[in-house]
Amino acid sequence: MLKSISIGSELFHELIESNSYYVDKTSFIKTIFEENTSKVMLITRPRRFGKTLTMSTFYDFFALDPENPGDVSCQEKWFKDTKIFEDKEFCAKYMGKFPVIFVSFKTMVHQSFHDAYNQFATLIYKLALQFEYLATSKELSDKQKEQYANLTNYEKLADRNDKSFLTGSLQTLSSLLKTHHKVSPILLIDEYDVPIAKAAYYGYYDEMINLISPFYNDTLKTNLYLGRAVLTGCLRAAKESIFTGLNNLQICSVLDTGDDDISQGIGFTEEESQEVLSYYGLNDYYEEVKNNYDGYYFGAIHVYCPWDVMSFCNSNYKKVGVKNKIISADNYWINTSGNDVIEEFMGFIRSENIDKMQDLLDGKSITTEVKTSLCYGDLKKHDVADFWTLLLYTGYLTFDPQYRSDTKYEYRLYIPNEEIKDCFKSKIMDFFETNPEMRNSTDELVKGLFKGDAETVENSLNGLLAKYVSIRDFSTKAPKENYYHGFMNGLLVNDISLIKEHKSNFESGDGYSDLILLSSGMDVISILELKIANHELDDRVSISEKAIKQIKNNRYADSFKENKTIKSVFAYGICFYKKSCSVKVQKLK
Repeated sequence: MLKSISIGSELFHELIESNSYYVDKTSFIKTIFEENTSKVMLITRPRRFGKTLTMSTFYDFFALDPENPGDVSCQEKWFKDTKIFEDKEFCAKYMGKFPVIFVSFKTMVHQSFHDAYNQFATLIYKLALQFEYLATSKELSDKQKEQYANLTNYEKLADRNDKSFLTGSLQTLSSLLKTHHKVSPILLIDEYDVPIAKAAYYGYYDEMINLISPFYNDTLKTNLYLGRAVLTGCLRAAKESIFTGLNNLQICSVLDTGDDDISQGIGFTEEESQEVLSYYGLNDYYEEVKNNYDGYYFGAIHVYCPWDVMSFCNSNYKKVGVKNKIISADNYWINTSGNDVIEEFMGFIRSENIDKMQDLLDGKSITTEVKTSLCYGDLKKHDVADFWTLLLYTGYLTFDPQYRSDTKYEYRLYIPNEEIKDCFKSKIMDFFETNPEMRNSTDELVKGLFKGDAETVENSLNGLLAKYVSIRDFSTKAPKENYYHGFMNGLLVNDISLIKEHKSNFESGDGYSDLILLSSGMDVISILELKIANHELDDRVSISEKAIKQIKNNRYADSFKENKTIKSVFAYGICFYKKSCSVKVQKLK
């Protein structure tokens, strides 16, 4: 019987107890806690690479049983078949020997500071309740028990007039745990930067920094009771004031190439991915998995996305050998969570960066500055270097570890695989479809198209081109016209109030017209032929007129002219050059 696949399970002991498949990463425990001596370590990785499962594994290995200190029977059951269990000396020294504080900030995604503050207080309140034995500890003084009582008093924690109870909460808890157990606790903070990212997006960044900075300062910098601390997140936000003066912080980002053991601790290596596929009888689909889910580099290590590999196996292993069952590599990553700040950038991509966007979508690389210590507060400036950096750290891009530049912060970036290329497309297309300002401009464009008003169409398009990044069909060797073809599709596809039917690359007459639109009244047809100019001095008007001739010569409109229910047929020639266009129209019926 094959092991089950627990998609979405992020707790190590649950995977083991449910007999689910687990790629053994337990040697990472020794890498972080013995081979590295930094008191505080920050590990940054994109979403869905196993950060929370890694932290859960640390917790399950180190956490002592407060009722029976020294009893490691649970750890022996969970870790008995793992690599770390083979190291008897390490296990004897560390396994089940520490009080562990484990908190995750991934749920702090609120739109207001008020709600975020209350959620913060709730997280600390629930965390403190896990250590109820401190309330009656014989090792604690009455004053210390009062301190613990404050940690389990939600009203005090949520009091915004006195934030000290909240900001000093983990330092206080560390102190109480060390006093009770006579051992310095281990602290695990998962997704440390989610509150800051959401605050930056929803507009309460300064308020959050004023709360989170003293919290991390008290927890990590001035906490004399802390043993070791590990934090995970997406961004290496060392420029944030939250880490100012923290001299004992070691940062391991996706760009750090100095330690292979750390780099392969989170995510699946190529060998591990092959082993998973082999176990579930999917060896024959390795190339498909490689094309869709491979391509990342963490440091110098080649890494697959674990979420995708396991989701692929879960979706397909029961189909192996079953007639008429199609095994396919679907997109599992895109719907797992959002990156709101990426969408915020879409309206600010300048014309000089469009070619870089095009190169990425064509499967090429771009060479650009990466801000290795990105500050969330800087994102509001909409610096394009921040955009590329954000895409790198959140998993939309990866980097070439072999590239060497004379400039310290210059890297070669590219889209890692086919799945992420589709995600990239969807994110940008979603922006076009839901941005209300663009929708209003699109309405004017469509009205002009159905009236035969070339001036309105041209003005509307030029306004849209000037403000928004254009997007294309994503064939890697597509002609340049597809760049603007995709842009037009993104504008027109959801304007259902004015457009009854919208066809792209539609077969008509003696060829394929670029775009054909049928009005909501079903009585006007607009046929669009899109062209590009290769140089700013090219005659865009003449090129547009030639596009109309192509519509006529290839008889794209003939069937519509013969249709008695169609009152008007317009032929449009549109010639693009970078962020501008020229439009000509001829009424054919």
